[in-house]
Amino acid sequence: MVDYYATNPGPIEDIVLYDQDKHVSSAVWEGQERGALRCHEHTSKLDQWMLTEKQVELVKMAGFGYLRMIPAISLDNPLISALVERWRRETNTFHFIVGEMTVTLEDVAYLLGLPVDGEAVIGVTYTSCEAVCIKLLGKAPDSGYTSGGMVKLSWLKETFSQCPEDASMEDIARCTRAYLLYLVGSTIFSTTTGNKVPVMYLPLFENFDEAGKYAWGAAALSFLYRALGNASLRSQSTISGCLTLLQV
Repeated sequence: MVDYYATNPGPIEDIVLYDQDKHVSSAVWEGQERGALRCHEHTSKLDQWMLTEKQVELVKMAGFGYLRMIPAISLDNPLISALVERWRRETNTFHFIVGEMTVTLEDVAYLLGLPVDGEAVIGVTYTSCEAVCIKLLGKAPDSGYTSGGMVKLSWLKETFSQCPEDASMEDIARCTRAYLLYLVGSTIFSTTTGNKVPVMYLPLFENFDEAGKYAWGAAALSFLYRALGNASLRSQSTISGCLTLLQV
């Protein structure tokens, strides 16, 4: 009797796992090891932001009081890569010998302290940064700091990380919005585009009390699921999303 898995390591039936030919495991089976993934998370400079007491209050009001206190960790690229090789985007689960497992909303709530119930994190995707930045931050970055509706994290830190103690409430709010945009762009919504974050999240921080009503934890998990699905493709060599959550 011929051992089926001696010639085909994939699923016997592809009704559910229909993307096997695109999955990294197919490449591994063919002897094409891609090595460790490049992990994109930008938490190393978060502690360089100096928040005033009033800013901390606004951050807590927006729902990020616990997330801001999570220290940067050293990412284990081989470990994350090994996990990704067992992730299936068709089911959003890891397929282990012992069965299926996944990251859950409960994990997000406990580990990141983000709300998993509330309004959906949705809005408008902007192709230009200037107008939305001027409205909510009071100034816009030069063209060298922007790209396709995204702004560099470095510009946010250089411009807004030092909020004067005697700043007006309007300036405090602007600096805090910049911090929150930097925070989500470097953690739960980190991308593979380098140190950039879409300004589409910025209007969600216009009112801090309203910001606290969004299900940021659910959005973070959805973003991580999509990032894992993309990274599980044999053609990919990078991964983004909240990798601290994944590793922990």
